[in-house]
Amino acid sequence: MKAIHLLLKIAKIKEDIAMAKARKVAQQAADTLRFQGQVISYAKEYENQILEGGKAGTKVAFIQDADAFRAKLLESSRAMDKQVNDLQVGSKAILEDAMKAKMKSEGLSKLVDKDVKNEQKKREKSEEILFEDLLASRSGTQTGTKNA
Repeated sequence: MKAIHLLLKIAKIKEDIAMAKARKVAQQAADTLRFQGQVISYAKEYENQILEGGKAGTKVAFIQDADAFRAKLLESSRAMDKQVNDLQVGSKAILEDAMKAKMKSEGLSKLVDKDVKNEQKKREKSEEILFEDLLASRSGTQTGTKNA
């Protein structure tokens, strides 16, 4: 096996690894965004409970506790913003690396295909020459061995 074929196999493995890594990071970013949405939703629910509790005459201590928890939920949601942003930036960088690996793999694949075609042409040319030699030797008038 030629070195270019080994390079192609290595490039394809690197491409697969890079694409899997990109999918994983993109999935992490999506999961974090979904979780952040849930946290914000919970904070809104607590806000609604606080408003309804104020109308219904709920104890102030409960309203204060609910408001403090709502504030912590919103604070954790803001903290997730940086994490989501970092994951998205990382995802873009990893995706760029994966695309580079894919382009390299495609380029090597084209070279391997070209090499295979050249080898096939060489074999065909060799067979053609061999066939012509066989025809020439059979049609020749001199057969056997020459005088020693």
